[in-house]
Amino acid sequence: MANAVKTVAIESLSLEDVATICDHTFLNRSEAYKANAPPGESPVALRRHDFERFLVDTLAADRLPYAICVRPEDVANVKGYIQQVDKGVKVASVVGFPDGALYSTAFKISETNLALGTGAEEIDMVMNYHFLGTTEEYLVRSELDSLVELCHDASAVLKVILETSTLSPVQISKACLFADDAGVDFVKTSTGFGAYGARVEDLRLMRENFPRGIKISGGVNEGNYQELLDAAAGVERMVTLDPQKIRIGESSLLS
Repeated sequence: MANAVKTVAIESLSLEDVATICDHTFLNRSEAYKANAPPGESPVALRRHDFERFLVDTLAADRLPYAICVRPEDVANVKGYIQQVDKGVKVASVVGFPDGALYSTAFKISETNLALGTGAEEIDMVMNYHFLGTTEEYLVRSELDSLVELCHDASAVLKVILETSTLSPVQISKACLFADDAGVDFVKTSTGFGAYGARVEDLRLMRENFPRGIKISGGVNEGNYQELLDAAAGVERMVTLDPQKIRIGESSLLS
């Protein structure tokens, strides 16, 4: 994994370049395996097998991602394996995933404490986007303040998932301004469970309204990542490969 920050023409990006700004993810729970589990097969065992294969294959690859992003309950396993194989990959975890309004702030704090306490260095929290534009909008602000304080006290990075497919352009801009005011480190497009994932027009709005990191996530693939990077970078056809400024969340792009 390259550590040097460099600026590259987007059309000239190599796979090694892309890897340096990727968060490689595995977020499925055992429930996702139940419908397709063969008779006599345990969805829990199938999930465990896939997760272990994901971890081994990711860290054995020539092109290492910047971070591996997993559920809070998987952080300890990932952290221990990274240390065992002596690879300099960060560990990230999701909080309030995938529905930001389904979980209370107290629940998100509990998940964050679990993830940070077992080795996570970055937290991807789903914003309580359902309250944007309502009389309870203050809950969005207070939750951001609480999570920023918790993460920064632990020297961890906080990325906030907006779920842009649920938001109007005005709401995307407002969410970015709230995140900026709270001191959030990154704003991120999507969970991958919305109506659609990352879009060029949404990334441009995010870049216009948020001065720090942008994370592109949701439906990123070989055919669209250059266009999405162009929108998130804010500089025509050039991107600075600084993982503190721009990130790609993906589950299959590197493979």
